[in-house]
Amino acid sequence: MKYKLKGSWKQILFPIAVLCVWVLGSCEQQSSLLVVRADVASQTQEPGFDSVMVVTQLRPDDLVMASHLLVASAPATLDFNERNSIERYLEAGGEVTFVCQDTIYNWGQLLPFFASEQVVINCDEQNLSLRQADLDYSQVTTPEKPAPDRLKRQVLVAPLREPMCIAVTEESLVYWIERKGTINLYNPRTDDYKEIDSLAVYTGEEDGLLGLVLDPDFKHNQWAYVFYSPPGDEPKQHVSRFRLTPEGLDHESEIVIIEIPTQRDECCHSAGDLEIDLDGNLYLSTGDDTFSRDSDGFTPLDERPGRSAWDSQKSSSNTLDLRGKILRIHPEADGSYTIPDGNLFAKDGSEGRPEIYVMGARNPFTLGMNKKKNWLFWGDVGPDGNVTSERGPSAHDEINIAKAPGNYGWPYFNADNKAYADYDFETGDLGAKFDPQHPVNTSVNNTGAKDLPPAVPAMLYYTFDETEQFPRVGKGSRSVGVGDVYDYYEMKRKGFQFPLYYHNKLFAFDWARDWIMVISLDEEGDFLSIEPFLDKSVLASPINMTFGPDGALYVLEYGIGYFTDNHDSKLIRLDFTYGNRAPEANIELSATNGSVPLEVNFSAKGSSDLDEQDELEYIWLIEGPKEINLTGVEATATLTEPGEYEVLLVVKDNHNASATSRASLIAGNAKPELTFEFADNSSFYWPGRSIKYNLVVNDKEDGTIGSGVNENEVAISLTHYEGSDNRAPASLALLDGMSQDGIAPGLRLIQSSDCRSCHKINEKSIGPSFHEVAERYDKDYIAKEVLAKKIIGGGVGNWGDGAMPAHPDFTVKAAKEIVDFIFSVNDAPAQEAEKIKTKGSISTPKGSQANYRFEAKYTDHGGVKNTASLTALMEVTLTLPVKQAEAADHKSGFVVEGSIEEGDRRFLRREGKESYFAFEDIDLTNIKRLELSYQITAATGTDESVLIELHRGSVDGELLSTCELSAKNKQADMRLEAKGASDIYFVLKSQETSVPIGIDQIKFHLN
Repeated sequence: MKYKLKGSWKQILFPIAVLCVWVLGSCEQQSSLLVVRADVASQTQEPGFDSVMVVTQLRPDDLVMASHLLVASAPATLDFNERNSIERYLEAGGEVTFVCQDTIYNWGQLLPFFASEQVVINCDEQNLSLRQADLDYSQVTTPEKPAPDRLKRQVLVAPLREPMCIAVTEESLVYWIERKGTINLYNPRTDDYKEIDSLAVYTGEEDGLLGLVLDPDFKHNQWAYVFYSPPGDEPKQHVSRFRLTPEGLDHESEIVIIEIPTQRDECCHSAGDLEIDLDGNLYLSTGDDTFSRDSDGFTPLDERPGRSAWDSQKSSSNTLDLRGKILRIHPEADGSYTIPDGNLFAKDGSEGRPEIYVMGARNPFTLGMNKKKNWLFWGDVGPDGNVTSERGPSAHDEINIAKAPGNYGWPYFNADNKAYADYDFETGDLGAKFDPQHPVNTSVNNTGAKDLPPAVPAMLYYTFDETEQFPRVGKGSRSVGVGDVYDYYEMKRKGFQFPLYYHNKLFAFDWARDWIMVISLDEEGDFLSIEPFLDKSVLASPINMTFGPDGALYVLEYGIGYFTDNHDSKLIRLDFTYGNRAPEANIELSATNGSVPLEVNFSAKGSSDLDEQDELEYIWLIEGPKEINLTGVEATATLTEPGEYEVLLVVKDNHNASATSRASLIAGNAKPELTFEFADNSSFYWPGRSIKYNLVVNDKEDGTIGSGVNENEVAISLTHYEGSDNRAPASLALLDGMSQDGIAPGLRLIQSSDCRSCHKINEKSIGPSFHEVAERYDKDYIAKEVLAKKIIGGGVGNWGDGAMPAHPDFTVKAAKEIVDFIFSVNDAPAQEAEKIKTKGSISTPKGSQANYRFEAKYTDHGGVKNTASLTALMEVTLTLPVKQAEAADHKSGFVVEGSIEEGDRRFLRREGKESYFAFEDIDLTNIKRLELSYQITAATGTDESVLIELHRGSVDGELLSTCELSAKNKQADMRLEAKGASDIYFVLKSQETSVPIGIDQIKFHLN
């Protein structure tokens, strides 16, 4: 039965909208349900369907009885759980209508349903035709997408030393290699790991120990194939066969199977991954061995004399060169190799090197296989450019598939055969763009054929900015890689296998963007979709991964920063849990220290169980001078014996699965309390006026300063600085193990973005160190604004030949926070701060622009019966008594007016009725007057005015003061009689938005 919807589909989305559905023909049928997926919930009437349900998030149960699904939201806003439910609904015979869309990207699973007309796109808002479904869920073959809370992540080994490649035996022994030559083993039976051997390697450029793969008969022959850069004067790569055991390599067993000549004068692109297919053929990837950063982010085609290392045509597009290729050979038992049938060129070498299976690669750093079909996958890391011009496209990373040999285009094409122009590096002349059907290599550095095979477009590709065809991959720096195609039915052992949902899907990752994605293909190997699996919240630059025979996914995380032993590098294991899941235990204590008797409330309310129907039992085991056993989600105990106590919480479910959490506390000693008292104010100081301060120390056991506490035992210091209050850690990697409390916003943004991949604090990496940037630009106001724009838009040429990628996701405020942090890294470190007394007066010069940071630390003497000492820390920073309105911590109904180059000349412009702006944690003690600078643009001859109120804590909190903002003036005063620190809210009470109001700044006065 087909129905038509009269009137715009948009009516559905408004509250109490009327859904007008007209029945064509007779209307004798069973109960019908129209499900509408919209961006906002609404109520509807439904004369054509028996019922209509509007949802903002589809659940599987929503479609079980649905007669039709109308998707009124953009398809890209549907998450993959919703998409999985829709695909299963369609297989059951469902009917789906999408409101008008030009193209639905990244959802190839819909194609057969478009063909059957179960899925339609309707752009006629006045006449939607809704066909009703006859559902049969027994026809569904697509597995349900597993719940993400069943994925378990376990760190096996950390930290590592530039991990590169991983291999897992049938016994689940995990071998991994590191670039500087070390070979390591993790044994899951003993949960132990060790370095078992090392191989001498050349580690210049990107060379080193790069690739490892085990022979298919490794269990019996112990053969391992290793890709490495041998030391010595001859530039080359080796692929050798060794015997590998848990004790290490048998070095005497080495047979060099193939050598790849290279150059070691200039960096980069070594690649070096290995794979073996179902027929025992060995695939090895080689990079183009070309310096690319003198090419303005485009393709390196430098044919000037002596510039071969800058010309990728010598390698990737050279049919007689093994670089920039994926080679395919068949290792023989004697250590030689033969050429299998089906490579790109004839076996006799008349057309090109017969080992070549794929040519036209740039940096195919990782390989993957569908071994059932012998399909080869690889991730090819693209160039650095982030603009499109007449010279060629913006740079893309690629994920490619080869079901047959081919030329994949580099250095003439990128992505889906986007063509570069033939550029003359000597004259700067721009030639014609290359033809993907007839690529020609005329370089003076080419030793092979001139006419090349047609270029094969990439299966998946993405650039620095959003890529419309692949909207899930994100933005920013890129460094793509691939892992395995998961084969559910080939897993040797059960119990930890990934769900059937992931069968035949390719796992891919991005080193710079810190994600793992899953790629679905159809039976012909054509791309269907890419969906998230893990993101940066739990990853630190994945570099290699593989499935073990136990069905677990093993991942090497390189950590942030190039060519260094990163603190956050690790080997992790990912697997899914089935059936009952253990609970999670979480302890909260009302006190962790105090004098005896010490009453402590123990709470396990933060504990949880993902199996919500489970009943939980809570057991508290408290060990110390006196043992105490308690039960219950909450419990209380009074500790009368001084000493240290260890608290163990055991949370057990009704299936006997359990989890534990630990905490410690000290009875008999209370932590000291430190308080800075200021004669004027604890938020501001006034240049030219002395800062009178006093540090108060209160310790229950020791006493106070001068009465049990010696002033010399208190460490107190003063640092005055201009700019942001940011103190850098020794390295960015160390941040992962640090508390985030007090870490500057800019540093947090760096840590959560790809900035950390290319920069270090003290050392040059791919980009300059933050110290170098700060030395060049520090305290230059205009440079700060320019740098913020470069972070967002990208740049090239400021620090040599490297390109900095764009970061379009950053707001201006976020970019400036990053710049503030970078500028701060050269500030005086804490140990160079000025030591001061616990009470005193600090002179401040007139015209000062500095901030004054007071820091104090005191470690007490311990408590009764020698209980442990405790340390207290306190810091307060006083700033100038002015706040720029545009820098408000919170605002509503206001927008920032002015470009970033205008700096403090910007202001807040009111554009909404409910208008306010707020600053956090402002001390109003001794503040008698606030001076607001503003502007009201009123009609000539009128005196428009607006009432503004000052509230404490919230927009409707305690009213502290009011004043009128008049069009005749540009300043207004608020008189105050208030004390204490709190958030303060400036609220405009006028509802008339036609009066243009701009708020510039607020000054805080003592009189």
